Amino acid sequence: MCLFYTATLSFAKPPIQLAIVLDDLGNSKHDLQALKLPTQITFAVLPYTPFAKKLAKQAHSQNRELLLHMPMQAKIHNEKLGKGALMLNMQELVFKEELSKALHYFPGATAMNNHMGSTLTEHIEPMQWTMEVLNKQGLYFLDSRTSAQTIAQSTAQISGVPALRRHIFLDNIKTNKAMTEQLQQALEIGKNNLPVVIIAHPYPETIQFLRDNFTQQNQQFDLVPLHQLLSQSERLAIAKKRNEWQQAQNIIINHTKQTQ
Repeated sequence: MCLFYTATLSFAKPPIQLAIVLDDLGNSKHDLQALKLPTQITFAVLPYTPFAKKLAKQAHSQNRELLLHMPMQAKIHNEKLGKGALMLNMQELVFKEELSKALHYFPGATAMNNHMGSTLTEHIEPMQWTMEVLNKQGLYFLDSRTSAQTIAQSTAQISGVPALRRHIFLDNIKTNKAMTEQLQQALEIGKNNLPVVIIAHPYPETIQFLRDNFTQQNQQFDLVPLHQLLSQSERLAIAKKRNEWQQAQNIIINHTKQTQ
């Protein structure tokens, strides 16, 4: 009996690695409620929004992973993009300057993902420019996959930038039943030994759902920060680049101070 039980355990599948990214943060004071969620949940914050800096600062104090949620041109509703959006008609220098400014706004960000972007992520040149900036600064990319024709993840990989992709949107329908079904779909994907990325939004219904389902340990899955879905070699490579970038910036700042 004991031998059989031991043998069964040896064939047990490890828990599914599951990362949740909470998008669209920064516009509302209500978004601060997300700070009560488990710290393994990654925040993707919109630059220049009213509560962006406060969220970023408090997320950092929690050792919570932070992403720049970068507005990018979409097929419709571009009036909702907000300040600093990356657009298809931008020249390379302007494009890279806008992206660099947004990254500077969140110096603690480890990566970025696209906010909207159903148009921009389908075009090779702006995606190459994006990856050149990220590669230089030692950041990785999450493709939110707002278009089935996105080439963002593949462009990142060709450019040497570690990249992940969204598998499930949790809350397109904001009911407990619909979100439970989406979570089950995510776990089905994970049964194929794939790490799974869920994107959610700071709706009151979603935050309550996340509180109810992710505050206790679950035997089916391990809730992890997004960067843990990268390979160890990828994490080491971007950490090295990030350190080199920060050292170079410190040299520039110190030289500027000396010459003033």
